[in-house]
Amino acid sequence: MITKPNFIGIGGQKCASTWLSECLRSHPDIFMSSPKEIKYFLNHESKGINWYLKFFKDSSAFKVRGEFASNYIYNIETAEKIMQNLGNVKIIAIVRDPVERSLSHIKHLVRDGKLPKTSRPISKNTLKSILKEFPEVLENSKYLPGLQKFVDVFGAESVFVINQASCTNHSNKVLASLWSFLEVDLKQGMEKSGNIISKGITPRYAVLEKIRIKLFSLVRFNAPFFINFVRSSGLSERYRTFNKGINMSLSNESSEYIRDECFDDWEGTKSFLSV
Repeated sequence: MITKPNFIGIGGQKCASTWLSECLRSHPDIFMSSPKEIKYFLNHESKGINWYLKFFKDSSAFKVRGEFASNYIYNIETAEKIMQNLGNVKIIAIVRDPVERSLSHIKHLVRDGKLPKTSRPISKNTLKSILKEFPEVLENSKYLPGLQKFVDVFGAESVFVINQASCTNHSNKVLASLWSFLEVDLKQGMEKSGNIISKGITPRYAVLEKIRIKLFSLVRFNAPFFINFVRSSGLSERYRTFNKGINMSLSNESSEYIRDECFDDWEGTKSFLSV
């Protein structure tokens, strides 16, 4: 019997999708794919739908089954591909204040060695230089076109949109609302609601971070259970605490620049928020 997912998480990037996916994984009625992000409808369609469905072969006993791919919200063509292959599944999106998301993205680029560390607030001129080289820092802080497309394809009643700030301040309320949307037991799966998983850092030791990224790439598809173990055991958080370096920030001018550039998109996005 072929088992298909009946919900898809569509992103966005650096918006706490890892926290959300681990909360979903902790609910006894919910099956989450391993790895978390298969990204079939972006990167692996040539392998065929049966390759994709193998990630859900052990999920038939679960009421709800899904994956979380943080790039789908930025690639609007994936909405119709998902509908064509999976039917009218439920859609979950998580979004974040564009200034906070952009800074987190910059920290990620520093972590990967693509930008230099700095202990000074990032000036507007420096920010513009970063955006010229990495336009996705700003582009991926805009969610409205993707959200609108998924609502058009699946219907507003099938799209649940979460504000990342609510996860930080009212995590139990967020999960209770999400469980209701997914129609699973409201009393289960709250164990990880207070945890922050995969919190972004600027690494103290770049070599260690490169090793971590290399290991992650090697085991992501070959041994995804190992990644789940590292996260659930707390080893991931201990590593981040140990290798946390300087705290980067944006200048007020830089923050205002991002807020102005994303204003219309963020106001429109907020009209879709479920919680």
